[in-house]
Amino acid sequence: MTPDRCLICGAAEATAVLTAPAPDAYEQRVGVSGDGFYRAWMRCDGCGFHYSRYSRDPAVLDRLYEQGYREAAAAWRGATTEETFRKVVALPDDQSETRARIRWIRQGIAEARQAGLLDWPSPPWSMVDVGGATGIMAYEFRDAEWRPHVVDPAPEGRFIEAHGIPYVQAPFRDGLISGPVQLATLVYVLEHLRDPEQALRDVASGLGGDGMAFIEVPDALAFGRKPVEDDIFNSCHLWMFDPVSLLALLARSGFETLRLARVRTLRGHYTLMALALRR
Repeated sequence: MTPDRCLICGAAEATAVLTAPAPDAYEQRVGVSGDGFYRAWMRCDGCGFHYSRYSRDPAVLDRLYEQGYREAAAAWRGATTEETFRKVVALPDDQSETRARIRWIRQGIAEARQAGLLDWPSPPWSMVDVGGATGIMAYEFRDAEWRPHVVDPAPEGRFIEAHGIPYVQAPFRDGLISGPVQLATLVYVLEHLRDPEQALRDVASGLGGDGMAFIEVPDALAFGRKPVEDDIFNSCHLWMFDPVSLLALLARSGFETLRLARVRTLRGHYTLMALALRR
């Protein structure tokens, strides 16, 4: 079974809190069979961190993200990525989770600048949305001070280039974006990655001096508050953070967290938001 120990504290002992009876739509899409199938959400007996333990090949879902995850034909999609983009950016302010998120980020940046924590050059500043192939975050973030980019391994987000936003089809790493990057955003990304610590280290190495990262992930508050069939517990999600575990992972990856919030979103999702400074 993978993983065999806790991502945060390394303990091997854990208790199953939710068990999947069969492969879900995501696993079926990449050929995961019901023969010998096992997948469960575990709670670490040492530190309480929640993570998924499974019998499938750990790399099998990589194919899903590279092709098919955002296709309209997939069982979990009702529209193309571009159609979703158009629908979401047309929402009024009081219905837009993205704009609420951006206001929270900008308030945190303003507070950090006022406190003298950021020695940035004059704008425009560079922002990269890692894993942001829907294009929504980058599009909404753009203004006179910010020049957004999108970095994602999937091809579906290339439509955003027609809106004047550069799109790099690759995992994020240092050197992909020319010039210093002041802000990297990872919105519902870390929970999908087999090695979120290395991903955060890669982000840290790609940031300029006093660079910041915004992280948003599902909150472990979902356990006991969401029905077991909720998509938050799907096979693509490998980790479920709480404030203690997210702060620990960020610190281990080279970040100092300046701002943290637990939020119930407009759509009823429990989420954690963190704004962190590269050390």
